[in-house]
Amino acid sequence: MTSRYVLRLQVDPADDPTQAGDRLLALARAARAEEICVFLFGLEFNDGHESLDGVAHWLAATRPWRARLRAEGIAVSLNPGHTVGHSDWARSLKPGQTWQTMTDQHGTAAAVQVCPLDPGWRAYFARTLRLYAAEDVDTVWIEDDIRLHNHRPLDWGGCFCPLHLAEFARRTGIETTRDELVAACTAPGDPHPWRERWLDFWDSTQRELLTSWREILGDRLGLMSSRTDSHAAEGRDWQSWLDLPTVHRPHFWGYSDGAGPELPRAIQQLDMQRTVQPEGLRSFPEIECWPYGHWNKSFRQTGAQMSLAHVLGSDGLAISLYDFLGNHPDDEPRRASFLAEWRDTFDWLSETFPKTLRTVGVGLPWSERTGRRTRTEREGWQSLVVPHGSWAGLLGAAGHAVTARGGASVNALSGEATWSFEDAELREWLGQGLLLDSVAARILFERGYGPLIGVTGALPSPEGHAREICTDPEFSLRPGCAISLDTESYDRSTVVAFDPAPDARVASVVRDQLDRERGSGLLLYENALGGRVAVTPWPAHTPGMTLMNAQREAQLGAVLDWLDRGAHARATGHPWLVTQALTDGTRWRVVVWNASPDEADGFRLRLPQGMPEPRSVVQVTARGERLTAAWRDGRPLLSRPLGQWEYVVLSSKHA
Repeated sequence: MTSRYVLRLQVDPADDPTQAGDRLLALARAARAEEICVFLFGLEFNDGHESLDGVAHWLAATRPWRARLRAEGIAVSLNPGHTVGHSDWARSLKPGQTWQTMTDQHGTAAAVQVCPLDPGWRAYFARTLRLYAAEDVDTVWIEDDIRLHNHRPLDWGGCFCPLHLAEFARRTGIETTRDELVAACTAPGDPHPWRERWLDFWDSTQRELLTSWREILGDRLGLMSSRTDSHAAEGRDWQSWLDLPTVHRPHFWGYSDGAGPELPRAIQQLDMQRTVQPEGLRSFPEIECWPYGHWNKSFRQTGAQMSLAHVLGSDGLAISLYDFLGNHPDDEPRRASFLAEWRDTFDWLSETFPKTLRTVGVGLPWSERTGRRTRTEREGWQSLVVPHGSWAGLLGAAGHAVTARGGASVNALSGEATWSFEDAELREWLGQGLLLDSVAARILFERGYGPLIGVTGALPSPEGHAREICTDPEFSLRPGCAISLDTESYDRSTVVAFDPAPDARVASVVRDQLDRERGSGLLLYENALGGRVAVTPWPAHTPGMTLMNAQREAQLGAVLDWLDRGAHARATGHPWLVTQALTDGTRWRVVVWNASPDEADGFRLRLPQGMPEPRSVVQVTARGERLTAAWRDGRPLLSRPLGQWEYVVLSSKHA
């Protein structure tokens, strides 16, 4: 298996088709790309919903060079610039487009973004798809604006328009106003029954629309998606959605250069989306750089993003390195040479990480039902967007391998997402090893699981806790060391001192700003199900920050080793050695990334339980070079220090 480059770009329809074909053919060959994805009336060429004559003009203008590319062995796909519309962008509906526009939770209506239920717009868009279906192309991509969230200037998105309210009433018999509906669906406490009904309604009507497009495009339908937590507030049934396209472009990494702490979250996001992709679905993750150019995102980081996509078993890469202005690709020739330089390494990664491999490590369970089941604590539809897998940041920072797939012997739950899990799931995890942050533990206590997590009460402090003092030598860097719980970093409502059960082990205490002890901190408990549970007094999710330090690294490492008896892979000796472990039961792979700006050298790596000694150790540099390394006594022996966004791949003897 090899990689596949899909270069996504837009050509000015006024360009000479012969010259445009020359440029694109030269680009494909220079970049070693198999496919050009042609954007139509996107971004800077967008003037709202293009007329049918306008669509025909774009197709006619691009057809000569599209045909030439195909004749030369370069595949071609189409990407219409929008469905319902990404944003208003100071555009408006054209004469004759008397469509209902998207309406947010407060009744604000968009100027040009349309309601996906509007029958006139549906008929129009179906006609455009028939025009695309008549073209000789491999795929027709449905833009990611088919989502319901993220439609500026609307608050969160929509649609809560009269068409939606009327259709909801027709299907369910529930007649309500927009204000009543939003108030009920976002009310504090147990979720109102309307929330489930409304999210079912939203999701089913969107899938009905996508199904009708599948009937037009057949197996050429391509679908894009956004973050799992955002789609959960739309009620998305992932399996039903992903049964419809033949190719999927998941989002998993930021559009601009990000800092090292983004890496474990990107790994988690793509691993979650890989878990819901049907086996036969081709996956081409989004490699986005916007605004375009390596002033915005470095080639070093872009190479890491593309590498990660292959480590997690992708079929190819949907690459957006070229702008939509119609500029010539060779205005910045370094882009093509960057892609060509990395290509052999991406082909090697595709062979080394087949789609049969699955991530293993500390389990970070997630649910598509968080939007349906969370208990809201703030107003608005945004309250239904609950972070998934928030332990990824802290565990990644400290070198622990994690997985978004099921089957882990030790799992970590965090935050309000804990409301979404069934009792049977919780009891299974409680009978194994379970790490709970303060919010997850409070929720389980409220759900009646106190006897199984070693908690008899919860004590939030009105003034906020200030410090956690480690007291147990087995679970600390040293007894007496302190970890900050200051209110500058933590929402005081999420830092909790729990009353321990009499037989719980207390490994730290929390103190306030006057050094008064306010209760227990870290709790360790062996329950009646035979499981081990660890409860922290602080939350795993701290927006915009990953609160890791030497004291917490030592504490977390000891806790996880107690929970799974040292079974998962872990790299130590340097900050931000983000570790991945994958296996199919026979073959094993471990990847260690350096997400820190400081070079890493001389670090140690504990292999996952069951993995034999590595057969090969390969260091991959920021230029895509592969350097042979060695393995001795739990250490990868590298020929040069590991720079930021570089990584080491260790393969078992059974490769």
